[in-house]
Amino acid sequence: MKLRVRSLTRTPLFKAPLVTALRTAAAGALCAAALALPASLATAEEVRNADGVMRIAAPAHPVRVGRIVRVGGDGRAGAAAARYLRACVQQRTADRGTWQTVTCGAPVASGADARVEARLRARRPGTLQLRGVLYGLDGARDPHPGPPLGGSPVRVLHVR
Repeated sequence: MKLRVRSLTRTPLFKAPLVTALRTAAAGALCAAALALPASLATAEEVRNADGVMRIAAPAHPVRVGRIVRVGGDGRAGAAAARYLRACVQQRTADRGTWQTVTCGAPVASGADARVEARLRARRPGTLQLRGVLYGLDGARDPHPGPPLGGSPVRVLHVR
């Protein structure tokens, strides 16, 4: 039986596969930073509006005519903005027309999350635009809310 003799030459500190792995890791970190940049810009836009922030969740897939669409949303505002908050969902068809309020949630005290759940029927083929709006109220039963404290980005729903 022969014993293996260890070579006395030193192996290089950086082998080719290690350099390739480091380059790949650096490229991956750069890509992750590039993808995270737009997300941080969108968050900065929401934070810049100090009065209130509103977001809604709507289906991302196309919907058939006559089907019911469920839309949910929540909003929050600072205590200095208003005493009570109410979240509403608004809609309009295509790019024209005025925004119509579909439904509003119950008023909540400032500092809590104002929530809204809406069920609406897609009546015509085309596009349906949805947005959430956060209103400030002077009292829990205030019939005339002031101007919106915050709004969500417009969601476009395709109806076929």
